[in-house]
Amino acid sequence: MAKAAGMDELILEAMERALADPSPRKLHGTKTNPGIFLSSTAPAKTAAQRCLEQGLIEQVAEQKSKTKAVPLYGITPAGITYLLERDPARQLLAATRDGVERLSQATAEWQQTLVQVQDQVSRLRQVVQDAAGRVRPPDLTGLLAGLQQARVAIPAAAPQTMVSPRPAADGVSPDVSAELLRYLQQHKRQSPLRPVELPQLFRVARSRQPSLTLGQFHDVLRRLAEAGQLRLSPFTQAMYQLPEPECAMIVGREVMYYAECV
Repeated sequence: MAKAAGMDELILEAMERALADPSPRKLHGTKTNPGIFLSSTAPAKTAAQRCLEQGLIEQVAEQKSKTKAVPLYGITPAGITYLLERDPARQLLAATRDGVERLSQATAEWQQTLVQVQDQVSRLRQVVQDAAGRVRPPDLTGLLAGLQQARVAIPAAAPQTMVSPRPAADGVSPDVSAELLRYLQQHKRQSPLRPVELPQLFRVARSRQPSLTLGQFHDVLRRLAEAGQLRLSPFTQAMYQLPEPECAMIVGREVMYYAECV
């Protein structure tokens, strides 16, 4: 009978520990690294075997290492019933309450973490989609075709109210370059950090020489850039966002769309 009483005591203490802290643990442990049972002595092993046979505890997880996987156990509803039938004292009820509270708190934390992870995944998905749209390669074939068509097209001359200066050999009035530089200098004084878009600059040039073609306009810009009188800069956004692409210039592998005086 003494052995039976000792066995019941070992099982009761083990069930109380498993309920007070329901986190999965090894079947046998020590005081510093507790398991369901605090030791691996022969009585503890016998008590553990009885708990498994009666379904008071069950394997709920595994602790894996490089060489092996150690099973982890937790108390079952049958184990809780075992405790309530044998020790309905205040300490047991407090242990039960604390264990349920810990489980409830852990569940709330897991749910909050899951919501945060889902929100972060949603934001990352949107960032990836936006980035994919920005890095879409430009339609250089279509852009070059548009530039070629604009270069050979000769727009109709607008009515003039004054006599235009005599055009140079290439058909471009000398006043066009001067007007462009004057406009760029004035713009830089007003907005020093914002360059002028080429479509706007083309309209300025056409106001000086209405018969000016887009190809002639680009030639003027190249000459002024080579002379160090203006600086061209590229369009850095996605090409499908480029307004009035026919006014852009292809220089090397870049699509130039802005100009500013030097």
